Amino acid sequence: MALVAAFAVIGGLAIGSAWMGSRMLQEPEVLATAGKAEDGVRAQQKIYDVLRGGARRARGRAHQVILSEAELNAFLARHLAEAAKVPLRLGAVRLVGDGIVEIKGDLPLGQLLSFAELLPAHWLERPVWLHFGARASLEVGADRGQRRYLRLDIERLALGRQPLPVMFLRLLLNPAILSQLRWRLPETVESITIETQMVVIRTAS
Repeated sequence: MALVAAFAVIGGLAIGSAWMGSRMLQEPEVLATAGKAEDGVRAQQKIYDVLRGGARRARGRAHQVILSEAELNAFLARHLAEAAKVPLRLGAVRLVGDGIVEIKGDLPLGQLLSFAELLPAHWLERPVWLHFGARASLEVGADRGQRRYLRLDIERLALGRQPLPVMFLRLLLNPAILSQLRWRLPETVESITIETQMVVIRTAS
């Protein structure tokens, strides 16, 4: 199954003039609100407020932080490359609502696929768009400390504008990319809700 998926992608890229191959190389359209510099500054202040755990708030009192789509895009465009384990250049994040986020970003083909060793050397630096829709949720660990994570479960997957079966996700993508679908959060975070064009984070001191 893994080889079938790999050769399907390689074949599509190899015949880039054909319909499937050309769609893999096209930038997907994601209708998201782009952020400005001031949006990034506001987002950084809000995220810092979450990370510090509400030290100045009354103990046990609930607190809510709201990040707009513009603020999130501005913050991630500047800081994601520093935090991520892969050289992903974020294109856009769309907050669809009902727990769903849509993300696009590009990175070298050799960093994207789990079978890069099968590719011709001159393909490895070719930029390719990764496009997916995912359901975001708060994962609480069963360990004593009850560590918390933001978890993204991919429900739709595409390379460029070419949809791919989600069942191929772990066969196709570099494990380093898959590791970025789970982010550690402060223990004070009680919930994360994805609404239309906003993220609502609730914490307790």
